[in-house]
Amino acid sequence: MARVTYLDCLVPPDAGPADFFERVQALRMTDRGRTVDLGPLDRATLTLLLRALSSDQRSVYLGLPRGRHDMAVLIGIYLQLIRRGAKLTGGAPCPVPDGPVVVIGLRTNVTVRLAQLAIGRQNLSRALRMQRIRGDGRVVDLQGKITRAVDSPSGLFYLNTALGRPSLGTRVGTVVIDRTSMANDHSWERALAWASEHDAARVVAVADLGTQPGSSRAWTQWPWTPALRTDVRHTLGHRPAYGPLTSNALLAHRPAAAPSVAVYRHEQLAQLYRTAVAGVVAARRVHTSEPWPQPIADTVRLLNLLWCSWGSIGRQDAWQVLMGRGSGARALARSISRGTLEGRSGPWGLFRETQWPDLRRGVLDLYELLYDSNPRRDLLLALIDWARADRAGVPVLVRTRSRSAAAAVAEELADALGGDADTLLLAPRPGPAANRGVGALHVMPYTERLAWDASPRLELHLGVPSALRTGVLFSGAADEHVAVVEQSEYTWLERSADRALHGWHEQIRQTAAVLRLGEVPEPATLPLPVAYGPVDLSRPSTAPEEPPQHDSRLALDLSALFEDYDAPARAIGTPADPGRGATAVAAADDPVPATAVLTEPEGAVLWLRSDEQVDVLIGQRYARVPVTALTPGSRLLRARGDGQSRLHDRLVMVMHDSAEVTAMDTMIGFFRQAITTVHEQRGSWPNVLTALKNLGSEVSSWQAVSKWADGSVIAPEDPQDIHRVALLARDTRLTAGGTWQRLARMAEELRRLHRALGHTAAAAMTEAARGTEGPALRQLKTLCSGIDVSEVLEEFDLVVVRRVGGQKSVSTTVLGRVPGPRSASSSPQEAP
Repeated sequence: MARVTYLDCLVPPDAGPADFFERVQALRMTDRGRTVDLGPLDRATLTLLLRALSSDQRSVYLGLPRGRHDMAVLIGIYLQLIRRGAKLTGGAPCPVPDGPVVVIGLRTNVTVRLAQLAIGRQNLSRALRMQRIRGDGRVVDLQGKITRAVDSPSGLFYLNTALGRPSLGTRVGTVVIDRTSMANDHSWERALAWASEHDAARVVAVADLGTQPGSSRAWTQWPWTPALRTDVRHTLGHRPAYGPLTSNALLAHRPAAAPSVAVYRHEQLAQLYRTAVAGVVAARRVHTSEPWPQPIADTVRLLNLLWCSWGSIGRQDAWQVLMGRGSGARALARSISRGTLEGRSGPWGLFRETQWPDLRRGVLDLYELLYDSNPRRDLLLALIDWARADRAGVPVLVRTRSRSAAAAVAEELADALGGDADTLLLAPRPGPAANRGVGALHVMPYTERLAWDASPRLELHLGVPSALRTGVLFSGAADEHVAVVEQSEYTWLERSADRALHGWHEQIRQTAAVLRLGEVPEPATLPLPVAYGPVDLSRPSTAPEEPPQHDSRLALDLSALFEDYDAPARAIGTPADPGRGATAVAAADDPVPATAVLTEPEGAVLWLRSDEQVDVLIGQRYARVPVTALTPGSRLLRARGDGQSRLHDRLVMVMHDSAEVTAMDTMIGFFRQAITTVHEQRGSWPNVLTALKNLGSEVSSWQAVSKWADGSVIAPEDPQDIHRVALLARDTRLTAGGTWQRLARMAEELRRLHRALGHTAAAAMTEAARGTEGPALRQLKTLCSGIDVSEVLEEFDLVVVRRVGGQKSVSTTVLGRVPGPRSASSSPQEAP
C-alpha cells in the first residue's frame, strides 16, 4: 500500500476542472494587470486552512518566513470566494462560518490591494464587496458609501489597528490577523481581544516563523519550515514569482536547512564578555521584590550597546542620541564608573560585595577595549570582501538590531568603501545587483522588512539574535543567512537554531495528526556550517586560518549562561525607535514617568510620557510642545490605535515610500550632527550665530540656530544656511553631491505640509469623520500628491485638554491610551 503524505492531502494530484485553484487559473487572476499564478505553497497553505476550518479548529496559526507579503489578503480573498461559491452552488456545507470575514492589520491596506486585483474581467473589490471599518465602527466602501456593519452580514471587512478597537455592534464570522504587520505583542493581543469582543467563530493568524501565539487560545499551528518548503519544491516544483500576493518566491531556491556561520576569535573580548554575562546572570538570580539598582541596569544597557557595536563607539553614540534611543555608551560608562551600591542591604548588599566589582570592571574594560579601535569593524569589512568575491553579483545585506546601529554601521562602511551612507541605508531593489560595488551593499535594522524575493541575496547577521528573534535567521527576504559570532557563542547559536527547528517539527507533527494529513518529513539534525573562519581578531590579518569547515575547537559551551543572560538583557535594554514600529530590545512594561491628562468631552484620562513632546493645534498653527506645557483648552492630536505616530509623519509616509523616508531621516540627522559639531567647536550658540553671519547668514538670533540642533525646527528656511553649517562643520556628507540642496528642498516640502496641517487639520478630520470630502480634505489631498488621506486622518483624535495632573510611573503599555472604565491606576478621580 502506497504511503500517504501531507502533500497528497494538501495538493491532490487528481484535481479536476472543478477544483477552486484550477478555476482561478483558467479565469486568470491579475495584480495590476500582471498574471498571478498561485503556486504549490499557496495551494498547500489555503487547503490546509480550509481543512482546519472544516475540522472545527477554531484558531489557526500559520508561520511563514519573515518578509513583506500579502498572504493575509490572499487568505481573506480565498475565504470570501469559497463562501460565495458555496452559496451559489448550494452544495456541501460551507466550512467558512456565517458572519463577516475581517482582515486585521496595521496599515495592511486591504482596500487598496483589492482594487488592484481581478479574476478574469471582474475587479475583486467590487465582486467581494470590500468595506473598510471606520473609527466610529461603521463601514465604508470604495465609493465612499458609509453603512452599518450589521447591514453586511456576509461582507469582507478590513480593520486598520491604527484606528484602535472600534465596535461593530455585531458578531463576526472569521477574523484573519496579519501579525506580520504589527510592531509588538501588545498589538497582537489587542487584535485577539477585538476578535473575542466580537464573538469571532474562527481566528486565522498569519505570522512570522519563530513567533509564538501565546496561551490565550488552543492554536492549531503550521510553520512552513525549511524542511517542508524543500519537500514542496522537490515534489511539486515551483512557479514564477510575481508580487506579494503569492509565496512562489519562497520556492525559487532550495531553502537552506539552517543558517551558516562566520566565526571569529578574540580572547580578551570573549573573556570580558563572559565575565559581564556571568555578573548579569548572578543579578538575575537575586531574589527580591525591589527593582534592579540603577548602576546594574545601566551596566546591562551598556553591555547591550557594546555587543551590538561593529565600529566606532563615538559614532554609534551620536546616532543613539539623535534617534532618541536613550543614553549613549559614553554616558552609561560615566554613570557606571560613578555608580555605587553603597547603602544597599539584604540580597543587593551581598551582590555588592561578591559580584558587583567583577561585573562593573568587566563592562568598563570592554568599553575601553572597543572605544579606541573596535576589532570587529575590520572583520565586517573582510566579510564583505569575501561575500563579493565568493557570491559575485549577489546583494549583501547587513542586519543590525536598531536604526541607530544601522546608521552608524553605514557610516563606517561608507568611509571605508566609498559612497554615501544614506545610499547604503536604502532597501535593495528586487532582482540581481547591478554591480559589485557599493550599490550591492545595504545596511538595515531588523525592524525594516523586505519583500520575499526570488533573486539571490545574502544577509549578514551581526551576532546571535535574541531568543525572540531566532526566526530572522530563516527569513524569506534572503536565500542565504550568515550569522557572525564569537567562538564562544557558536554553541549557543547552534542550540537555539536546533531547538527552534525541533519545536516547529513538533507543531507540524501534532497538526498533521489532528487533521489526518499523513506523513511529514523528519527534520535533519546537522551542525551549523561554518562559511567563514574561524579568524583570530587579535592578529593583524582577518583572513580565515583554514578552509571553511566545522571546527571541533568550537565546542566551548556557554549556551546555558547566555540563555540566562538573554532575558534580563532584553528586559533592560534601550528604548525602541519612537514611531518606527520597532520590536524593542527594551521590555514594554518598564515603568516610565508619565503625566495624567484629563480630556474633553468624556473626561477620559490619557497618560503621556512626561519627557516627550506632543502635537497640538494652536489657532491656525500645527505645533509640537512638551507635555509639561499643555494647559486647559489645548487641542491635542492623539493616535487612536497601534500606530502611535505623528499625523505629520504619517502623511509623509503616505507621500513617500519607506526608503525615501529613511533617506530623509538620514539627511536631517547629518544636518543636526553638523550644527552640533559647530556648536562644540565654537563653544556657545552666540558664537555659532557670529560664525554664520560672517558667511552672510541673515538668521535673527542664536535661539533660532539652537532649534536646528534639537529638532524643534526641521532645517533653516534659507537653503544657504544649510550650506554654511556644512562648511563650518567641514561635513563632506552635506557638501558633496548636492546633498544640502536636496535637504533644502525636502525641508521646504515638510514645512508646506506643516503649515497646511495648521490650517486644515481640524476641519479635515471633521470631514473625514463625516465621510464627505470638503475643501480641507481636498487641500490635503492635493498636497499629498492626490492620495486620499481620509483613512490616515481617522487614525487620530483631536481632543481638548480639560486638566493636567501630576506625574506617576506607569507601564509603557498604557502610554497614549484611554484606559478602560474604573481603571485602578488611572481613574479621573485619582489622576489629575
